[in-house]
Amino acid sequence: MNESFIHYLWQFQYFDKSELTTTAGEVLNILKPGILNSDAGPDFSQAKIKIGSINWAGNVEIHIQSSGWYEHTHDQDAAYENVVLHVVWEENKPVYRTDGTRIPTLQLKGRVEDHLLKSYQKLINNPSAIPCEKSFANVDDIIKHAMVDKAVMHRLETKATEIKKLLDKNKGDWVETTYQLVGSNFGFKVNKDPFIQLTNALPYKLIQKHRSSSLEVEALLFGQAGFLVAKTKDEYLTQLFITYQFLAKKYDLAHKQMNVAQWKFLRLRPANFPTIRLAQFASLLCSHTNIFSGMIEASSYQQLAHFFEINQSTYWKIHYRFGKKSKGEVPGFGESSKENIIINTVVPLFVAYGQSRDDYSFVEKAIAILQSIPSEKNRITRVWQELGYVSKTAFDSQGLIELYNNFCQRRACLNCTIGSALLKPNLVK
Repeated sequence: MNESFIHYLWQFQYFDKSELTTTAGEVLNILKPGILNSDAGPDFSQAKIKIGSINWAGNVEIHIQSSGWYEHTHDQDAAYENVVLHVVWEENKPVYRTDGTRIPTLQLKGRVEDHLLKSYQKLINNPSAIPCEKSFANVDDIIKHAMVDKAVMHRLETKATEIKKLLDKNKGDWVETTYQLVGSNFGFKVNKDPFIQLTNALPYKLIQKHRSSSLEVEALLFGQAGFLVAKTKDEYLTQLFITYQFLAKKYDLAHKQMNVAQWKFLRLRPANFPTIRLAQFASLLCSHTNIFSGMIEASSYQQLAHFFEINQSTYWKIHYRFGKKSKGEVPGFGESSKENIIINTVVPLFVAYGQSRDDYSFVEKAIAILQSIPSEKNRITRVWQELGYVSKTAFDSQGLIELYNNFCQRRACLNCTIGSALLKPNLVK
């Protein structure tokens, strides 16, 4: 038994309501179960119940055992003073308010059909990656699509929240925040952390001062990243070294210089080497006066794709690493890389920006962009395809990734419309 199951039972009223009474023997009528609260405070708000002849309006709190009220120190929290009903699986002790009055309690044990409880336990204890995989085909497509839509918005909300935290850290500076976000994405998964450290150590305003010189921007990036530590026979590397030494002294950067060992090359395709990504990042920064306005003013995927048309400098068209020529021409920033950065950085940025301005048009634009990009193809989308759910756009694939990672893997079946549909009493066998 867990609290999420009791939340589910209460929210959908899946229990026997005949001759309903509180544990103190008072006649109970549920007029409105309330609204599930995802923030701090009681579990349900705006509930309406009738106890005896008195109508009550307020909050509902959920626990497995009534003693959870004290274990969670609700008796010391004023936010719980307006709880009008305590819903528990089992009352193991009465609960009182600070004024000494007993909080009305509803015990659900004995009022829930055994097969509903068994089906829930069977679902969440299924060792498969997707708990409902054997029953997935039995769920109506409308319910599946609705859940994918919900998962996409959950994913965008989560990412937008993280962006707003970064924005607060940058004291409301959208430009600096965007620079750091884009930089972290250029590291992709393997070199994300070093890129974050680099953009924190090298402010965008400093890059902007030198954007007319690709050599100086590359010197700042490669130097601060720790790649420029000595002169060599490589003429280009020597130029970068000398330029960085001058700029590092001018802007007092040396104490923040990274160690080259922080950058990972192992098991990466040469096109994804951090040296190539840094060169491409430098090209992007030199190409635009303001990366934030350049992205936020785009109205379509095509415009954003054009924004990320990146051609690294001549040296990096024939080198993957310093001093080592490549056998052929090094590819530029490919379509899959553009799609990745637009999906994972630009789209959440639109959502965060729209929310901060209370302008939903940016959220709508973000969704439209996802719907215009082909579906991502990865291990997770293949799992869903095997179950019959074919992802057509990035909107679909982002929803399926979120559904897999934050619902299926966490066994949050009761927060999923698919799981809820399978657990409806009339579907349980």
